[in-house]
Amino acid sequence: MHCSRGLERVGFLIDKAFLGGGVYLLRFEMKELLPEILPGQFFMLRPHRWKSDPFLLRPFAVCDWSENGVEFLVKVVGRGSKDIVSCERGTSFRLRGPLGNGVFAATKGRSLALVAGGIGVAPLLCAWKFHSDVISSFVFGVSNRDWAGVADWASSKVSGLTVASDDGSLGCKGTAPDVLKKEGDFIDEIWACGPVSMLKAVYGAFGGKSLIMASLESRMGCGIGGCHSCAVKTQRGMLKVCHDGPVFDLSEVFLDELI
Repeated sequence: MHCSRGLERVGFLIDKAFLGGGVYLLRFEMKELLPEILPGQFFMLRPHRWKSDPFLLRPFAVCDWSENGVEFLVKVVGRGSKDIVSCERGTSFRLRGPLGNGVFAATKGRSLALVAGGIGVAPLLCAWKFHSDVISSFVFGVSNRDWAGVADWASSKVSGLTVASDDGSLGCKGTAPDVLKKEGDFIDEIWACGPVSMLKAVYGAFGGKSLIMASLESRMGCGIGGCHSCAVKTQRGMLKVCHDGPVFDLSEVFLDELI
């Protein structure tokens, strides 16, 4: 096998596991070796033959990878994701990537915390794999016990993972930002990924005191900056999540205008 320098790749679904709450773990074996993938990067993917009528590829953050394989967490939210998780093992997929700027980079000597909400745990698991030696805490927030399988799986990968649920049915009661705040009023740097409501809460609790780097979730058409469907308003103007991100300094983003 050799490493392809392009972005268009062929992979085969070699394993899938249902983790509950409509979330699946998918593992792909690549036809060619992958280049280095940085935490925060993502792929656009689709089976070579859709079962219904979606046309565009779907974006998913990398949660783990090796030189000949890559893993994603996929939550079923529409026809595209439903088709993807219903594919049989051995199905051929088209994968475009790795895409985006993987700018989750740790600085020794600074306190660093990770906070994830729901499916946003995926890129932070990849970050943990590379920077666990400098991460002081990792909080994973979910809505309820429907996420128990995902939480158990994430806990098997992260030593000392703190799980929080809105209704208290899983782990600590409360939101991930609430739990993180209890662990310490001041943290040098926070890496976050999750729903907009969670990002707003993180910024409300720590903005102005901590550097907050957030991986934004967005609908995408191409993943390479051509369609502008993922543009967000920032203090530097309109930027594209796929090309300029997906990781941004949260203080630069107009959070009230995120969808």
